[in-house]
Amino acid sequence: MLKYVLLAAGLLIGVCASAQEVPVVPKMEIPVGFSFVNVHPDLAPITSFNVFGGGGQFNVNFGNYFGVKADFMGYAKGSGLSNQLRNNLDYTDSTRGNTFTYMFGPQIKKHTGKIQPFGEVLFGAAHTNAYATIANAFDSASGSGSNNAFAMAAGGGIDFKINRNFSLRPVQVDYLLTRFSANHVAGYTNNQNNFRYVGGLVFTFGGAPPIPPKASCSVSPTEIMAGDPVSATVATQNFNPKRPITYSWTSTGGHITGTTETANVATTGLSPGSYTVSATATDEKQRNNTASCSASFTVKQPLPPTASCSASPTTVKGGESSTVTVSAQSPDGSQLTYSFVATAGRVSGTGSSATLDTTGAPAGSPITTTATVTNVHGLTATCEAVVNVAPLPPPEVVQEATNVGECSFNNSNKPGRVDNECKATLDQVALLIQKEPNNTFVIVGFAEDEETTTMTQLAGQRAVNVKYYFTQGEGGQQIDPSLLQVKTGSEKSRKVRIYTVPPGAKVPDEVVAVDETQMQGVSRNAPARKHRKTAAAASDAPATPQ
Repeated sequence: MLKYVLLAAGLLIGVCASAQEVPVVPKMEIPVGFSFVNVHPDLAPITSFNVFGGGGQFNVNFGNYFGVKADFMGYAKGSGLSNQLRNNLDYTDSTRGNTFTYMFGPQIKKHTGKIQPFGEVLFGAAHTNAYATIANAFDSASGSGSNNAFAMAAGGGIDFKINRNFSLRPVQVDYLLTRFSANHVAGYTNNQNNFRYVGGLVFTFGGAPPIPPKASCSVSPTEIMAGDPVSATVATQNFNPKRPITYSWTSTGGHITGTTETANVATTGLSPGSYTVSATATDEKQRNNTASCSASFTVKQPLPPTASCSASPTTVKGGESSTVTVSAQSPDGSQLTYSFVATAGRVSGTGSSATLDTTGAPAGSPITTTATVTNVHGLTATCEAVVNVAPLPPPEVVQEATNVGECSFNNSNKPGRVDNECKATLDQVALLIQKEPNNTFVIVGFAEDEETTTMTQLAGQRAVNVKYYFTQGEGGQQIDPSLLQVKTGSEKSRKVRIYTVPPGAKVPDEVVAVDETQMQGVSRNAPARKHRKTAAAASDAPATPQ
């Protein structure tokens, strides 16, 4: 029987070792209940008898499976021993047979699940007065049986767990070895191979459920544009550090790769929205010892870039260049590319600035340069800068003096005086002078050679007399003298010619300015001056003009 008990204990150890669930181990177990022992004294004709009783046990657990148990049981003799002695040995005296056991030893128990098998091997002592009674019942006995003996129990049972603090023990069976002696009983071996049954309730105290494993997930970055990579990480707690952990990853979008604490998500082609990455960590050597977590990332709606353009300088001459600069921003931080086109000239550049060459562009017209900014998602923004090509300067107009009137001086008596015919011409010119106060009028006097032999300053006097008529003459024009200049020309004639001279224009004749401080104007109605012949006249000195 002992070998079967040892075999069962070995099987129990194997079951406990193969258990993968994390056990909830109470610190103490106190079973109480009923027990009986089938006693085998192995003394013919007394083969066996039963004693009934009960007791309690006290078990302190160390670790997940092993504990140390104290076992205390007591049994009353019952009627079995009395009947055996009376029927087989005609013994009618008082029968004593109460039994007590005190044993200690290790216990192995599976603490997971509802059905929890256990095994034990206990060593201690037993006390009974049954063998003294048996010794007295034999006629041949000359001594007494011992009251105390060595005891050992080996066996096991099953507990049904009700809750954390209470279990039902329907069966516990043990091989119970005792070594009581009955002196001088022929053929007695001193070993009693007994059977013990125990059943009852188990009260458990202390111990806490194991801390469940945990996992926490994170992703970086949490907001991306489609195509950007995402890195996911899982951190675990409360796993057995001595055993490896396996990881599995899933994602609601994109392609995820990874079998360790880190995984990578390829997001190419994902639509805008929220996606979840999940990780499961598993201790493969411990059933149900897993932890899961998840983290989310968002694929943002791509937005177009923004752009503004400027040109420097904004106005150039034909053939000159202007720099066009783009100030652009991408809301999602993506890379930007630039391109430029112009309505005229030639524009070159691929970065955020370009050069506009206006060679060949029409003068006096604007050139519009358009910049297109494109992000990696194909979204664009455009802006414009206008450069004005300055018009060509107007052709230089050569201002010329204009002949507005001339008078002839044909009166030989008064060769320098304004006559009536000349007066009419001067009156018309005076009206023109009054209408053009911004122009200068040049009065040029001329004289013939034969006139200058007798009157050397006749040409100048003619011009001064015309000015006098304009400014102080009887016509009453009262022309501003600053508008009038008097000069003499080289032409051989008896005339005065009047020119209107715009700013920058020149008198077409070769003229010489008259010194008006040396020559005074004479009214056309002043009497002619008389000349007396003198030695000076006889000497052919030139006369002063009138």
